[in-house]
Amino acid sequence: MIGKLRKGESFTGLARYLTKGGRGHVLAFDNLASDNAVAAAHEMSIAAVTSRRTTRPVLHLSLSYALGEPVTNDQMCTDARRVLMALGLKGHQAVIVAHDDTDNRHIHVMANRVGPDGKAASDSQSYARVEAALRKIEDERGWAPVAGRNAPVPSTGKRMAGHRTSRDPRQHQVPDRVRRALLHAVSWADLHQGVRSAGWRFEVVQKGRGSGALLLGPNGERVAAGKVDRGATLTSLRRRLGRDPEARKQSLAALAHSRAKNSRRAPLSAGHVLAAALRPILTHNLKPSLRPRRAAPRLSGLPRL
Repeated sequence: MIGKLRKGESFTGLARYLTKGGRGHVLAFDNLASDNAVAAAHEMSIAAVTSRRTTRPVLHLSLSYALGEPVTNDQMCTDARRVLMALGLKGHQAVIVAHDDTDNRHIHVMANRVGPDGKAASDSQSYARVEAALRKIEDERGWAPVAGRNAPVPSTGKRMAGHRTSRDPRQHQVPDRVRRALLHAVSWADLHQGVRSAGWRFEVVQKGRGSGALLLGPNGERVAAGKVDRGATLTSLRRRLGRDPEARKQSLAALAHSRAKNSRRAPLSAGHVLAAALRPILTHNLKPSLRPRRAAPRLSGLPRL
């Protein structure tokens, strides 16, 4: 079994997607008075308004079964409710829809994250909770477990292994040449040369109110130097090598560029140009009139200040 999660803002949009073209049939309406998906979506939208903080009250859960896993409609409803319970959505509004547009059976669940008390359920560790519930169902029914990255298989305690299909932007791996340059360079010039020899770049970037060391790879990799080794943090490098003159040049260049950009005046509008052209014509032969200043009346009987 495979489970997927997604949060959204529109119950009506999801309901129309799940029932578009008659490709899905509703199996159950949980905690709802409506008898069709679109009406249930309106009912759930009204209930979600009771939460002032939640901006994405829609939870879209999909559960997919393997080809060799025989399952009935009642079992699919039971599985959906078990997963919702694992997510802390017991007693929440939900619509369970079965789809048969693919070879393997699967269901979709439109659930309201906002409960009867007006509070939204926490979505922390959602995938781990979903995978843990699915592994228990597979184990109870004797099905082959589908290893996931978030929850281990109960029988083996193992998770999915291997590389991801896409590059993980949070990777902490760099070539050995870059690591050696960070840890064993005797000067900043030696460090920059060693990093560049591997096709990478070392930069000092702003990080909140401070700054940090960043390694940029040839394929767009971005790795914090401190994640490679604690001895490669910017503080550790400055303690060992002093201030980086190249980083100082970069910061001064960035400061000069910022000042030059801010000093440029915005182009004058058509109104400013027209007013400047008409000012000499309209003020020709006009002399300012000086009105005499009138003294304020002084009440009798009061001393002069």
